[in-house]
Amino acid sequence: MHIHILGICGTFMGGVAALAREAGHRVTGCDSGVYPPMSDQLRALGIDLVEGYGAEQMAFKPDVWVIGNVVSRARGADGQPRYPLMEAILDAGDRYTSGPQWLAENLLHARHVLAVAGTHGKTTTTSMLAWILEHAGQRPGFLVGGVPLNFGISARTGSGKAFVIEADEYDTAFFDKRSKFVHYRPRTAVLNNLEFDHADIFDDLAAIERQFHHLVRIVPSSGRVVVNGLEESLARVLNQGCWSEVRSFGATVSDFSA
Repeated sequence: MHIHILGICGTFMGGVAALAREAGHRVTGCDSGVYPPMSDQLRALGIDLVEGYGAEQMAFKPDVWVIGNVVSRARGADGQPRYPLMEAILDAGDRYTSGPQWLAENLLHARHVLAVAGTHGKTTTTSMLAWILEHAGQRPGFLVGGVPLNFGISARTGSGKAFVIEADEYDTAFFDKRSKFVHYRPRTAVLNNLEFDHADIFDDLAAIERQFHHLVRIVPSSGRVVVNGLEESLARVLNQGCWSEVRSFGATVSDFSA
């Protein structure tokens, strides 16, 4: 399969590109103002990068276009689209999807997904959890919103059952306004903390709590939710309903302590 990724140098989309390349797919992509560490990682993987979002990229003719959430239908002051490639894809009726959806359908469906969510500490906790599983001989797959020094790469498929993913609450794409993490269908969800953030897409804290509850709703009854017991906002999330085992950390009385 040939996939062409719009917004390929974002930390998440760059990870998707690395995973797709490792799985044997042909991967190309575009972005504006490409920069390290993702640009270096992608070029090292032999992934062709195109600067900008020009419609001439339709000549790639990929099997599917994977659209990052940086892309929109916005127009400039001159009335011209800021992402002409996206307009061309829509006009042509080509097949397209989001990064989280592509990942869920092509890699995560057969894995034990451990999703690390929260306003702060996602990258650090995801990296630590992946390294703990690696040190335990589990050979996990992972996707981190950065390049952990222990691994030297932001993502890999891994040969074990576990897949650890940094689970972001930001929206998926201009055509899918759900939080990215609802696509991952985790068996284990780690909820580090929850504060008001992303004021460009969320009206208030309650709106973010609602998205976190959407994540909790899809953890199976045989799964587990690991939650910071000190966060009132996360307590409100769980009070909306939880159908899985809950383990806590941080509070005076917790299941886990350091």
